[in-house]
Amino acid sequence: MSEPQVDLGAIAGDWDFHARYVTNSMEQTLKRLHKTWRALKAKSPSAGQVPMEGALMEEFIEACRQTRALTDDILLMQETKPAAKRSKAAARRPARKKARAHK
Repeated sequence: MSEPQVDLGAIAGDWDFHARYVTNSMEQTLKRLHKTWRALKAKSPSAGQVPMEGALMEEFIEACRQTRALTDDILLMQETKPAAKRSKAAARRPARKKARAHK
């Protein structure tokens, strides 16, 4: 099954907004991931193990999946990053003229 096509033009239109959104989403997902991992370790059945079943493990697995999906979004943002804008000073500078060849 193929993944739906992403309209890269829509992302490029407001790249900074999307970059901030993806960054915030990643931070929140990582916080959730670490919180559930600490809770799993606190409920460990024995040293060096975490419970492999239950709602808490399902929540941890879902946070891992979301982290993976956001990583894909970060890669997409890298591909769609617009070119750097020229500074105002560079825009006001006249273009250099080529020297004419003398006959």
